[in-house]
Amino acid sequence: MLKGLVHREILKLPRGQRKVAEYVMERPHEVAVCSGSELGERTGTSESTVIRFSYNMGFTGYPALQKAIREELYTPESSFSDYQDDKLTIGEESRIFEKVMERDQRAIAETARGIDPVQLDRAVREILTAENISVLGLRASYPAASWLALMLRFVRDGVHVMHPQAEDPALSMALTDSRSVVIVFSFHRYLKETLEITDLAKKKGAFVIGISDSLSAPVSASCDVLFSIESGASTVDKAAPLFSFLNALVAALCVKNPAEVKKRQEAAREIDSGFYYVEGI
Repeated sequence: MLKGLVHREILKLPRGQRKVAEYVMERPHEVAVCSGSELGERTGTSESTVIRFSYNMGFTGYPALQKAIREELYTPESSFSDYQDDKLTIGEESRIFEKVMERDQRAIAETARGIDPVQLDRAVREILTAENISVLGLRASYPAASWLALMLRFVRDGVHVMHPQAEDPALSMALTDSRSVVIVFSFHRYLKETLEITDLAKKKGAFVIGISDSLSAPVSASCDVLFSIESGASTVDKAAPLFSFLNALVAALCVKNPAEVKKRQEAAREIDSGFYYVEGI
């Protein structure tokens, strides 16, 4: 592991490189996406110090160091077998639901601490002012994307869930431009189709909001704002903090636009009355 290598070598490094080493160990997600000059600024050193540090760690340069960091961040498995193995550590308790739900509570709290309020405000502003909204979530991410789109329709018009399997992605992107917002779900294992569509949306000028499991996930390269749901041993465990975050996002939109939300709710109630539900039950 890279962290172990840095820890073993840190005392042998000059003072400036030691600062870089400490930053790499404490904030690998940031190092994975920032340039050598940016890392130099953040550590109070220089780009040349960052490069020399990379050489001392046995890499051919800073890009090679970043590649190693990304590989370590992306390799944890997120399969259902990991989920099952993790739950078996709890034991065969009759009230296992309490243990699982307590873990969910901790995961939600951990995710909440990692949300940047400035970035959230920016995402809310863009969602409310965009001409149209597209939501993309493939395979296991589709339920979250569908739920978010449903709730966004209580806040505003022009919300569309993308279905690449049933429609031509090029056609679904026809109306995407600088007045559009695209919200993308991308979790390990990262789907190439999601990344390709996100990249296309970015090239067409859309404001891209990413929701992933790491700030250095592949989708980050095409995102204007990225929110990370990093809690949980497996992707399955991220469901609770993910939906809690989405609920918080919708709540922030409602608070920012209360009059429109109320008007839309009243209109929906008029349509619902006697149409969807069995009277008297």
